[in-house]
Formats: sequence, structure tokens, C-alpha cells
Amino acid sequence: MTALDRRPPVATRGTRPAPPALRPARRSAHRDVVAATAGGVGIVAVVASGLVITSGAGGVAATDLDLVERVSRMHSPLVDATALLIDRLLGPQLGAAIVMLVAVAVWVATRRVAEALTVAGVAVLPWTAAETVKVIVGRDRPDPRLLVDPLLVEPHSFSFPSGHTALATGLALAIVFVVRGRRARWFAAVVATLGVVVVAGSRVWIGVHYPTDTLASTVLGCSVVALARPPWRWLLGRFDRPGRFDRPARPDRPDRPDRPARPAVTPPGAPSVPDLERNPR
Repeated sequence: MTALDRRPPVATRGTRPAPPALRPARRSAHRDVVAATAGGVGIVAVVASGLVITSGAGGVAATDLDLVERVSRMHSPLVDATALLIDRLLGPQLGAAIVMLVAVAVWVATRRVAEALTVAGVAVLPWTAAETVKVIVGRDRPDPRLLVDPLLVEPHSFSFPSGHTALATGLALAIVFVVRGRRARWFAAVVATLGVVVVAGSRVWIGVHYPTDTLASTVLGCSVVALARPPWRWLLGRFDRPGRFDRPARPDRPDRPDRPARPAVTPPGAPSVPDLERNPR
């Protein structure tokens, strides 16, 4: 709370100051509106950019192709193996399994189904949005015949944006969501960001995506999560009441098993309860 929030409310004639309890709710609603607006603008910007690039305007497509051709001349056994491994891990089948494992791990750690479902949704939404935008934009992948030595030749499918990078962005946002409010949140955010960068670079390295495909995936993933966050919070506010999605506690276990109740100690010389009942003062 800032110093401005601690000032007493000033009431004018005919008006009544807003209760202090409503201020955090109003600030939260304002942040939700800003997040949803930014998310919507980001999604529209990604789709518009893809259509402009596909039309050939601005020379972006030629620059993209030149960069992919330059990268196709560079090969390293370690980098090649890492890029191909990332291609398999974040594919549709193994990628879905990774998301399920992360959601189950969150449920085991927090004992809350709602939080596990939130993490799963944050991880999957960017990939779903990327697959939808691919159909709208319809940009072809880099032609392997124009590359020196492509590591992977994808069947005919669309390129803009990158589904692997979108899934990596969703997983990174899910990790940041899990560690929010903890001391290691900044470290986790840096590691998650580096992971997205590595995945994006691997897609260009093996010759199946343009650089702008991976950049658009990151922007699209963040925008979709920002747009979906307010309605999801509203939905949880209506249905995620205390104890609704929580695992029931076992009655045979105390709340704090690591701290057993200490027996009461009577000071030396003080009368006990039976003595007081027999000899009342």
C-alpha cells in the first residue's frame, strides 16, 4: 500500500467516501481490464503482422529467408542433437504429456485442483492459439530446396507462428505462475525465458521456421494468457470457494504434525486443580 492509499478519504458535500475495502477490488478490476485490452491488441497485431508478411510487403519475408539460409550453413553435432531433441519433446504427443506432468505436480504440491487446471490452461492456450493463427495466416514453411543442409523436412504445413515456441512460452508462463510470491520467482522467470529463447532458436536452426514465426509465437502466447486471465479469475471466484476444490483433511492427522502440543506445566509451589477444588479460598 502506498502513502497515497493510507491518506484518509476526503468527503465532499453530498458524496460519501468509498470504503477502504473496495479499493483493492477496484485496482484488481482495473488491472484485469488493462491486461485483457493488451492481450486483445497483441493477438490482433500478431494476426495482422502475419498477413502482411505473407503478402510480401515490407521485405520481411526476404529478410527471414536470408537468415534461415545463413543458419542452414552452420552445423554443430551438439547443437544439432539438442535442436532435434527439442523438436521431439515439444511435439503434440510428448508436449501434451509434459503439460499433464506439470499439472499433476502442481496438484500434488498445492492440493488444489483449480490451481493445477490453471497451470494446464496457461500452458496449452498459447499452443492452441498458434495452431488457429496458422490457418488464418497460411504462411508456408521455408523451402528445404533453398537451404544448404536442412536438418528436418516437415510435411506441408503452415509456419506462422511456431507451435513449439508457443508451447514453450505457455510452459514458461505456467512456471512463473507456480512460483509467484516465492523468493525464487525471479530466478525461475529468467530460466523460463532462456528456455523459450532456446526453443525459438532451435526451430530456426533445423530449418522449419522463420525468425518472425518464433517471435510472433512469444507475443501471441503472452497475449492469449493476458486475455484469458480476467474471465478465468472471475470463474474461479464463483466456483473456487474455500474447500470446494481442496483435498479433504484427514481427521486422524493433526494440522501441524511437526509441532505436537506441549503439556501444561504447573509452576513450582502452585496449587493444582484438584487442590483448589478441595480447599477453595
